[in-house]
Amino acid sequence: MGCPFVFKGHPFGAICNTTMMRMLIAAGADPHQVQKIEGFGKGIETLVSDQRVAVVSVTGSDETAAHMQRLRGLRPVKFEGGGSNWSYVDEGFNDDDLKKIAVRLVYAKLGFSSHKCTGLHGIAASPSTMAKLLPLLSREMDEWKVANPTDTPADVTKVVGPCMVHKAKTAQDIQDQAMKAGVTVFRKGGRVTGSDYADHAEVIAPIILSGVKPDTTVTVDWDGKGEKVVNLMATEFFMPILVTSEMQTFDDFLKYSLTQNPHDLAVSIWTRSDKNLSKARRVLAGMLKENDGTDSALEWEEFGASGIGTSGNMGVGDPEGTFAIYSRRQKGRHVVF
Repeated sequence: MGCPFVFKGHPFGAICNTTMMRMLIAAGADPHQVQKIEGFGKGIETLVSDQRVAVVSVTGSDETAAHMQRLRGLRPVKFEGGGSNWSYVDEGFNDDDLKKIAVRLVYAKLGFSSHKCTGLHGIAASPSTMAKLLPLLSREMDEWKVANPTDTPADVTKVVGPCMVHKAKTAQDIQDQAMKAGVTVFRKGGRVTGSDYADHAEVIAPIILSGVKPDTTVTVDWDGKGEKVVNLMATEFFMPILVTSEMQTFDDFLKYSLTQNPHDLAVSIWTRSDKNLSKARRVLAGMLKENDGTDSALEWEEFGASGIGTSGNMGVGDPEGTFAIYSRRQKGRHVVF
């Protein structure tokens, strides 16, 4: 997916991505000189490869960014990747605390119908904490209504709308294949049918997968485009699929974040341990949220991840790009809990 912007007579030529457009307007570009064209990768392919386009910035998958770079040769492509964003819930929280944490994390997963690059992908915790947390997460998901958001009363705020990026069958296949791979489907959901709305939209009921390991993979027909091997812990899902994994210690989580998760755009740590907070601040990259969900990114927060894999985006490894895009830097935010 990409969003190209054509700046008539502007030295930047055509530029993809809303963030880049805002940056240029903030820097003084005349908004009347901006022509916005939206479309998926194949729809804008000829524009991306056009010799008259000076810069392209894309928000989407690393596969799309790599294809665009091949089309452009040596000319620059600024890439903002998505996030397989994880939260770690530490020991030491009582049952009331865990209920509040569950509410916040479910919102981070289901809010905006799971269509946020900083949305929650997975939760890690010790076996004892996970045993308490899982039923609370599922119970909170019971409060969310799978419905058409355009035909829902204004006072109903917990709504899972249609999937705008993937086919509902893809979510169903992930659930079914995960079960065959030995993963526990703690909350069964998947494709919804049987109503006029569900039969004419990609509607998915929330799913919780538990007991997932870093090397757990499934093979599914990815949106009807052919079979794809999917790592359940590290593949970004713009779908209401919550992955959970038991990890014995916080250090195990740090090791996973640094060495195995290539899409750690935002990380959320729930702890009362100053030692663990200090470690997280020194070690974890991207947007670090402390006692908060992964999804509270603001425009002035610094996007960026570890850079060990395909989690690159416009600021990673490009100091000039970072300074140009962001006038204020904040690693994340700390919420007193």
